[in-house]
Amino acid sequence: MKRMTVGSSALVLAALVCASAALAQQRPANPPAAAQQDVRPTIAILDFDIGATIGQDPDDYQALRRGLAGMTISELAVNPGVRVVERAQLQAILQEQHLAKDSSVDQATALRLGRLLNARYMVTGTIYDVRGNFRIDARLFDVETSQILQTRRVNGRLDNVFDLVTQLAAQLMTAANLPPLERRADAPAPVRPATGAPTQSAVMAYSRAVLYADRGDNARAVEQYRRALTAFPQYTQARSECNRLQAGACS
Repeated sequence: MKRMTVGSSALVLAALVCASAALAQQRPANPPAAAQQDVRPTIAILDFDIGATIGQDPDDYQALRRGLAGMTISELAVNPGVRVVERAQLQAILQEQHLAKDSSVDQATALRLGRLLNARYMVTGTIYDVRGNFRIDARLFDVETSQILQTRRVNGRLDNVFDLVTQLAAQLMTAANLPPLERRADAPAPVRPATGAPTQSAVMAYSRAVLYADRGDNARAVEQYRRALTAFPQYTQARSECNRLQAGACS
């Protein structure tokens, strides 16, 4: 009886070995692309700080510091050579770390956040506005070395603020020695439509929407997203964020 059990076990073992070999031959040599680890460098952009400002309502600058950072994230995300941390993920980390949404973040805290996000690069910035003469100063940190790699500055008129964000995104790619901002055929639709760039009023409405969404006032946020789309109907970023906040609100 014992001899029969051992023989049966040997037959079963042989069958399993043959089945495993057959499966190995059928399995592709390389795993699917989706299963491969994303080795692209990761970059995270914190909401900008507020420097010297004259001319706008204080709440407008609280809105712009968020809106312009969100626009920069969206511009960089088009680049296939880099992975960009979504703003919602950044806000979740800030909340977990008990950091106030309206306060600035110092260098040590920015680097700590970068490590929590597994980011290679962190970007902080400061906005300045003197009656429409607008400037953004940005700092690019290497999270691994804790060093400031580059500082970048763009300046112009507030009514051309969208172009300033586009310039800043391109400069950040260069500063990080990353591939230039190029468009792929399968990439998401660019923020800038063929009909032109969002106007200052559209950007301000979008930025206020981000501010109200951060404060949990979704009704006012949707209202401002709609105002942004009224001012510039092709504002795809405003439309997608509005619908993500409240399904179908800006269809």
